[in-house]
Amino acid sequence: MSILGSGNAEAAYVAKETALPEAEVERCIRDLAAHHLLTPSSAHVGGYLAVSPDLAAARLVEPLEAAIRSYRDSADTIRERLLQLLPAYLSRQGSDSVAVSRALEVIADPKDVQLLINQAVNTCTKELMTVQPGGQRDPEALKKVLPQELAAINRGVRMRVLYQHTTRSLLGVRAYVSAITEAGAQVRTADQLAERMLIFDREVVFIPKWQVPGQVPGAVMVREPVLVAFLCALFDQFWSSATPFVPEGPGYQDASDDLQRSIVQLLAQGLKDELVARRLGMSVRTCRRHIAAIMRELGADSRFEAGVKAAQLGWLERSAPTGMEGKMSMGGN
Repeated sequence: MSILGSGNAEAAYVAKETALPEAEVERCIRDLAAHHLLTPSSAHVGGYLAVSPDLAAARLVEPLEAAIRSYRDSADTIRERLLQLLPAYLSRQGSDSVAVSRALEVIADPKDVQLLINQAVNTCTKELMTVQPGGQRDPEALKKVLPQELAAINRGVRMRVLYQHTTRSLLGVRAYVSAITEAGAQVRTADQLAERMLIFDREVVFIPKWQVPGQVPGAVMVREPVLVAFLCALFDQFWSSATPFVPEGPGYQDASDDLQRSIVQLLAQGLKDELVARRLGMSVRTCRRHIAAIMRELGADSRFEAGVKAAQLGWLERSAPTGMEGKMSMGGN
C-alpha cells in the first residue's frame, strides 16, 4: 500500500512507512515482483511501480496458457494420427466391424468431397438440410451451387438451411436466400451453430474432417443410421430455436436481441473478443462495436460492471426478459 500511495518507492522508504525490517520489505518486494505486481521504475533508480493485478495475472498466466495450448495441439495430433489406423484395425474384426468402417468414410481430398456432395445434391429425393456456420459466404460459390439446389427443390426435395445471424447483412447471401426461398426452400438463422453439416434424405451426412494444423481439411461421410439420426435430431433442435430469414427484411435487426444477448453470455464466460467474434460469425471489429454499444445501453464503464448489470436485468438467461427488445435494439451490422 505504501508503494501504491507514493506511486514510486524504494525498499527503505517502504520499511520506514510500514515499520517493518528492510530485509523483510525486500523479501516482500521480490515476491511481489516475481508475481508481476511490482516493476522496477525507469524514472527512479531503485524504486518500484505497482502493476495492475489484471495485467500481472495476464503476464503470469500467459506462459502457462501457451504450454497448455501446445500440449493440447500435440494431443490432438497424436489422436488424429492414431485414429487413421482405425479403419485398418476394424477391417480385421469381422463383418460387423467392416460395416462400421464403411459407415464412416473419411475423404481427405477437398475436390473429392465436393464431387460427392454434388452427386448427393443431384440424387437426393426427399430432404436436404445444411448447417453453414460463420459470417462469410463466397458469393461466387453460392451462384455456382444455386442451379443444382433449385433443380433439387423443383423435383420435390424439401430444403432447409441454417446460417448465423450475421449473414443477414451480406448482399450475396440475401440474393441467394431470395432465390431458393422463392422456389420453396426455408432458411433460418441462429446466434451460434455447430460445425458445418450437410444431410441428404436423412441417410447420409457430410461433416468436416478433424483438421490437423498444416493440412487441408476434408470431410467424413456418415451412413451409420444411429449417428445419422443423432445428427438429424441436432439439426432439428437448432432449427426449432432459429429465426426465419426474410431476405427482404431489415438485415439482422430482427435477430439483434438474440445476437446481443449471446455476446453478453459469452463475455460472462470470460471469452476474449476474438473467440466471441468467431463463435458468432462476425469480425472482431464488429464484435467490439456491439460490445461498446451494449455497455452504453447498460451505462457500464467496464465489462465487469456490464456483466453485473446484465445479470441483474436477466440478460444472461437464454430467454429474454419482458421489455428487453426495446432496451437492446441497436440496429444492423
